[in-house]
Amino acid sequence: MGYSNSLRKRREFTPANPTVTPTTTYAGVLSSPFVAPAMKLASTLVNGYVRQIDGIQNKAVISSLTSDDPLQAAQENCSWNDGADLTLGERVLELSDLAVMQSLCRATLLPTWAGMGGARATMTAGSPEFVNFAMATVAAATAQSVENNIWLGSGLTTGFLSSSGTFNRAGFGGAILDPTAVNHVDVTATGFTSAVLTQGTGAFDIAYNGAITNCPAILNKPDVAFYVGTALAGQYMTGLGVAGGSGYQSNVTNQSFTNLQYLGIPIRVCPGMPAEAIVLTHQDNLVVGSNLNTDYTSAQYIDHWQFSGSDETRIVIRFGLGMQVATPGDVVVGALEAVNPA
Repeated sequence: MGYSNSLRKRREFTPANPTVTPTTTYAGVLSSPFVAPAMKLASTLVNGYVRQIDGIQNKAVISSLTSDDPLQAAQENCSWNDGADLTLGERVLELSDLAVMQSLCRATLLPTWAGMGGARATMTAGSPEFVNFAMATVAAATAQSVENNIWLGSGLTTGFLSSSGTFNRAGFGGAILDPTAVNHVDVTATGFTSAVLTQGTGAFDIAYNGAITNCPAILNKPDVAFYVGTALAGQYMTGLGVAGGSGYQSNVTNQSFTNLQYLGIPIRVCPGMPAEAIVLTHQDNLVVGSNLNTDYTSAQYIDHWQFSGSDETRIVIRFGLGMQVATPGDVVVGALEAVNPA
């Protein structure tokens, strides 16, 4: 016991153990104030347009249960059904490990945030308030990249509509909403324009009829919705504005359209979606997972100038992101014939 205490004291410094810099490293729960904005400010997530599962370490199993018609004639069937009409499905959501690595020049920050009240060599790049501001700013800028990755993927992730970052036949072929598994319908180029979006030959009507033909049950779900990009939403609002020649109260496009719908079905505007694509499914069917609130997330603010003399500070944010669909057969994707499989 005495030897242990003596050994411990020999390793202590007076007046106290030195502080190792940088001190602004956050991990696990402490990283949430910086990692969460990088993910959750993505429009699709912040608006709650999909099912979100956080706290995933690496993979998660997404289960689904589908049923055929369970009714039977009471006088003819006095025992239990054998359950053959129930189908349990499982799909695996796997996270992609992502990182944000930004470098900021200290020379542009010192005059504004730190002033020149001390020696340059001893001044940090900013006050603690600025450290938080800088990290939150970088996290917010990351949100748009997350939004794009949710729908179009990249070389780092597989999105709902593409695995390559481009909505073409190759990218769509490797997407989460794989065209071999979901119901895909052809939409002509004019079907995505304002001239026909409010008519029976527009993308909304084609997708709606695709659901009637292939998966009519989703139209009765309370969370069924159309998913479109900002360009298609703009075309739809233009079509509404000029409908009938002068639009509602002759305001044409000089009016606001809130809570967009088509035949009573909400339209979810997701900036990460491509211009010529439309998805019809129910909200709970599209799943976005993350490792938020686990020890696999981290955020760092590094005064790099102290070690390299480069006059840089660096911000690093690390987290995991993944997408999956619970029941592919409950999805209709409308796209140009050139994008859909031959």
